[in-house]
Amino acid sequence: GAEGYLIGEANRGLNAMFAMMNTARLAVGIQGLGLIDRAYQNSLAYARDRLQMRALSGAKFPDKPADPLIVHPDIRRMLLTQKAFAEGGRCMALHAATLVDIVHRSEDADERKEADELLSFMIPIVKALLTEAAVECTYDAMQIFGGHGYIAEWGMEQLARDARITTV
Repeated sequence: GAEGYLIGEANRGLNAMFAMMNTARLAVGIQGLGLIDRAYQNSLAYARDRLQMRALSGAKFPDKPADPLIVHPDIRRMLLTQKAFAEGGRCMALHAATLVDIVHRSEDADERKEADELLSFMIPIVKALLTEAAVECTYDAMQIFGGHGYIAEWGMEQLARDARITTV
């Protein structure tokens, strides 16, 4: 049979597991943030470069055969949604990271306790919001890329797969 070794205090294993899971949840939420930001940056660059049709309000670049995707309202909506999730998510992740620092580094026990309680509340929100937003933002990125979003050379299909698994 297998031989086991006690790691940590007896009868405190479940507490240790939950502490590890909270760290993992926070890390997966931040992974979602990275996917959001990558999807936004790639989409923005593509939308600025790719020419498709004319703007509804008339040609924005009459010297070119078509206007860039970025002039079209639905493309702008998707880009701004990605940007909002990227910037708002970054603020939320940085606030959570500040709380982690307080929990582990503050010399004030009351401050540590308050930060730990808020962090315990925030961790599932960070994980759920940023991973679900990553799915939405990578889907929007694939929409912006059109058919190119499904081709491996652009990498968007990989971002969408990576985002989907984070919600589990």
